[in-house]
Amino acid sequence: MTLAMHEMDHLLDNILDCGPPPALWEFVTERSMGEVARSVTSRQYPFSQLAKTLIQREQLKVLRMRYPEMSDSLNYSDPARDWNTTTHAEKCFPEVGR
Repeated sequence: MTLAMHEMDHLLDNILDCGPPPALWEFVTERSMGEVARSVTSRQYPFSQLAKTLIQREQLKVLRMRYPEMSDSLNYSDPARDWNTTTHAEKCFPEVGR
C-alpha cells in the first residue's frame, strides 16, 4: 500500500479527531522548527547545540508563564515588521518594490 493510500485509510479518523483539513495549519510548527534548525551552526556537535537551543526555549517559555508581566522583556525574537511603514530600501530603490 502506498503512503497516500495509507493516509486515505486514516483520513476519516483524522477528520473526526482534528476537524476539517483546512482547519489544520502547520505554519506555526514549521516556523518554530525552522528557527531551531537555523540555531544549529556547529558541524562538530550539532545535536548538543540542538538540545541546548530547545532547553533554552523551554526555559524562556516557563519564565513567560511564571512572570507574565515581564513577557515583553523576555521576548528575544525579531520584532514584527510594521507593514504600514516604508523601509529604507524601499525609499532608496523604489523600483525594487514594484
